[in-house]
Parts: sequence; structure tokens; C-alpha cells
Amino acid sequence: MPIGAVVTDAHGNVLSRGRNRIHERSGPSGAVFDHKLAHAELNALLFLDHRENDPRACVLWTTTEPCPLCAGAARMTDVGGLRYASREPWGGSAAMFGAVPYLKRGDVRVVGPEDKQLEGVLAALQVERFLRLGPEILGRFLRLYGEVMPEATEAGRRLHRSGALREMGREGAPVSEVLTRVGEEMTSAA
Repeated sequence: MPIGAVVTDAHGNVLSRGRNRIHERSGPSGAVFDHKLAHAELNALLFLDHRENDPRACVLWTTTEPCPLCAGAARMTDVGGLRYASREPWGGSAAMFGAVPYLKRGDVRVVGPEDKQLEGVLAALQVERFLRLGPEILGRFLRLYGEVMPEATEAGRRLHRSGALREMGREGAPVSEVLTRVGEEMTSAA
């Protein structure tokens, strides 16, 4: 899944990293992988050294709006802030921080998408990946994404049909080239 996360200190220095490893058969020691709970945010939080860093002074940055599991993990590790780059219509649960008493008491500062272009690119990547995986929920997932982010959903569909990202993956294309390609597809959708 195209989801990544980092934890930074108050100065923006990266203290830990994580990526979604749900469909990966292996990972570094201490990482969760090959399991439905192998979320990027969870892995980034697990790698944060709580003995050396005050979690209240830390920010969890993630590409995609956290699900209920990751919202709870952020609160339980006492991070002071949470920032995400793209809404997640299917499982995004940032609103829980204002609704669930336990999460509210944690006083986690939550900031949502600030760059619509980046959000579109990330959503298109998510749609393209879901199309490749073809999960049982695909139809419902695509309908919901299409309602909330129609341009990104259509761009993801076109990228999937073209096979461009699969080919770039086989060729080992740098992330910058992949993002440029997805950005071009978003631009042609507008």
C-alpha cells in the first residue's frame, strides 16, 4: 500500500519511520508485516525510542489520514501532533480526535491536508493500488473515493489501465519519477 509515516521531534528531525507492510512477507526486526495491522503509522510509532524522546514533543506525519487503529495508536503513544497529507474516505478517522473522549483528552494537535495537489496524487496512488489488489470491497471503495475525490479516482483508474506504475515498479523507477507521472495524470484529469 502506498502509505508511509515518520515521527519527528519539535525541530522536524526524523526520529523513526514506517510504511504499510500489510502485503509484505518480511520486514526489519521490530516491524509488523504480513498482517492486517501492519500499518505505516503503527510501524513508525513502534520504532520511536520513547526512552530517548518525549512523545509529547513529537509529531506523527503520515501520507494518508489515519484509520481508527492508527488514531488510537497515536493517542496511546502520547504523540503531541498528527499531520496527514491526504484524506482517506474509506477508513480515515481523524474526526475521532474531536469525538471520542479518550482521544480528546490526549490533546493531540491534528492537521489535515494542506496541499490539494499532493492530496490528489496520493489518492490516485491509493486507487491504482486498490485496483491492482482487487479486494472484495473494491466496488464500494471506488464508489466512496469517486464521491469524495473524483479527479484522483479517475486518474488512479487511468494509471491502472495504462499499466504505467506497474512498469515503473518493474524498472525500479525513482519515487520522484513515479510522483511526476501521477502528477501528470492528475493534471490531465483537471
